[in-house]
Amino acid sequence: MPRTDLQTAILRTIQQGATYGYQIHRALGDAGLDIRLNHLYPALKRMEKEGLVTSTETPGERGPMRHECAVTAKGREYLDDVLLDAIAMVRLAYLEYLASDRTTMQRALDLLAKYIPRAKLHGRTALVVPPGYLSEINFRWFLFQLFDVVQGDIFLVRPGGTFEIEEPRLTLLDGGESYVPLRDNYVDQAVLVWIPRPRRWFRPIEEAYRVIRSPGLLAIILPDALLARDATRPFEVGAFIEGVRVRRTGGRVSEVPLEKAVAFLEERFQHVEVESVPELSFHLLVAWGKKRPTET
Repeated sequence: MPRTDLQTAILRTIQQGATYGYQIHRALGDAGLDIRLNHLYPALKRMEKEGLVTSTETPGERGPMRHECAVTAKGREYLDDVLLDAIAMVRLAYLEYLASDRTTMQRALDLLAKYIPRAKLHGRTALVVPPGYLSEINFRWFLFQLFDVVQGDIFLVRPGGTFEIEEPRLTLLDGGESYVPLRDNYVDQAVLVWIPRPRRWFRPIEEAYRVIRSPGLLAIILPDALLARDATRPFEVGAFIEGVRVRRTGGRVSEVPLEKAVAFLEERFQHVEVESVPELSFHLLVAWGKKRPTET
């Protein structure tokens, strides 16, 4: 049995009430795990050394002293990580087969359709997507869907600078969510898949605000995994685990309170709407009516 699997089994057994060697050995055997006592005791010693369990000498019921084991805070964290990994496997399978990137983008497009009257469809549109967040096939599909809606030029800040496509109305740009290589007040609307980074989580919004001309419209797709939340609450675990997919973008990510993001937008736009899509674990933030710097 792999060492990590044995550690997990022992920790679970202790947590369920088996506290000393023979009890743990018997409980493991009842669970179908055949391990010899001369292998179990060294494993317990190693786990104690690693801070996963503690051992206290107590009088035996009949005869010699025995060592009572307990799971430490570090041991509980270890078990939590194992649980989250297991949930992640199920969650990622769900996202892969039932709610693919394409499904997410279709849902976002459906929601965006409500705000089309606010957009300047014959104007310029900027599209900013972090590297690794969308598969190339689904991203091409999303672009062609966008071409059907937007009649003007589209400027794509391409993921990782590797995306190539031939389309007369599309201009590919090397940049990122924190650096959009366009002049101030250059586009009429922008679509941003937002992955907040530590310390300067607001930077992508600032960049999008900078390149949008008044009145302008900004649509932000924000994965729920990056909204500040208590990940131990069962009904929120799915969104938290969606962060596994978000980490494909590379680099560190940061959580941000939704109300803080909305307040940041309200300082820069006259109108802000928030659409929640819990079944696909993302929020859509739409802002329009860009304020002049003197108004912010």
